[in-house]
Amino acid sequence: MRGVARRIVRIGERRLGMVSNDFPLRAPDVADSARLNSPEPPAATRARPLRIAWITTPPGAGSGGHTTMFRMIEGLERAGHTTSLYLYDVYNGDFAAQEHLIREHWPSVTSSVHDSRVGFGDADVWIATSWPTAHVLASHPELRGHRMYFVQDYEPFFYPHGALYALAEDTYRFGFSGITAGAWLASELAERFGMRTNHFEFGADTDVYTATPGPPRDGVVLYTKPGVARRGHELGILAMQRFARAHPEASIHLFGDPPGALPFEATSHGKVSPGTLNELYNRCRVGLSLSFTNVSLIPWELLASGVVPVVNDARHNRMVLDNSNVVWADATPGSLADAMGRAWDAYRIDSTPGALSSSVAGATWEDPSRAVTAHIERTVFG
Repeated sequence: MRGVARRIVRIGERRLGMVSNDFPLRAPDVADSARLNSPEPPAATRARPLRIAWITTPPGAGSGGHTTMFRMIEGLERAGHTTSLYLYDVYNGDFAAQEHLIREHWPSVTSSVHDSRVGFGDADVWIATSWPTAHVLASHPELRGHRMYFVQDYEPFFYPHGALYALAEDTYRFGFSGITAGAWLASELAERFGMRTNHFEFGADTDVYTATPGPPRDGVVLYTKPGVARRGHELGILAMQRFARAHPEASIHLFGDPPGALPFEATSHGKVSPGTLNELYNRCRVGLSLSFTNVSLIPWELLASGVVPVVNDARHNRMVLDNSNVVWADATPGSLADAMGRAWDAYRIDSTPGALSSSVAGATWEDPSRAVTAHIERTVFG
């Protein structure tokens, strides 16, 4: 019935000439790499802290990409610099509510928060955080200061090969200095576009995710994100179905967005807080983590919580996720299910959780945030 309903909606939209408004930019904010007017940044001095402005879309509660950005902002603030946020929202949401959400969910961030519709102030450094905000920064030549681009994924891959793909790809030609999440993105942007890049390593939030004694580990876990192609939802469900048939003794846990109808029995926990997620991980032996662009943060969380990550084998994942405890598998239902089965059978309750957690004990977010701060200071001060 859901499939029939979706088809009826699509037919109705076509007949009425309706087009969904998914374009994430206002027309005046679309930049063109062939026609940019990039100002020279003014000289800065170490006599005062830097003023660093981040242009970002409004975050949702628990947003992983925004959380990584805020970790870097906290590092800059610890180093004595002043930070500000400019929220760009093409849907004209309630700015007061957006600021309140930031204060509630990231209380340690002290940045001033501004509505970009009102205008921009002054800064020594301007940092775009996604391809739409890169267009916004590029389309405002009056913003003096060093221009940087905080890149957490290869965003053209978020779309079919069309207009949005091309506009996202063009941002890598804007001449911004790139700060990338992991070495794969740095390599891609340098090789494809000649972009100047510096990367930071991924970390594990070991204050939250840790292996703890408690209920028996009798489960496997999957993050569900239907409708987001790069997270491989359909492939994950097919692999879980095969694993469930081969291992009926295992309980299956899902978290994230509603997965829809399932061909196996599972508990769907929905969206959960980090603390609750750690409790869920500690009930599991194996986690399936799929990513078809830059690697997800989930494998580090799983390892820290004593769970074996099974990950689709790809260059973009292996370049960033360098841990001998990861189980790699081809991106097919059978290969992933078999890899999960091997990890399940090899798991030892008395020794495996501690070994996995210890393997990421030193991979905190402190070193990445210090690296980003150092890169920004080198870029500005020379």
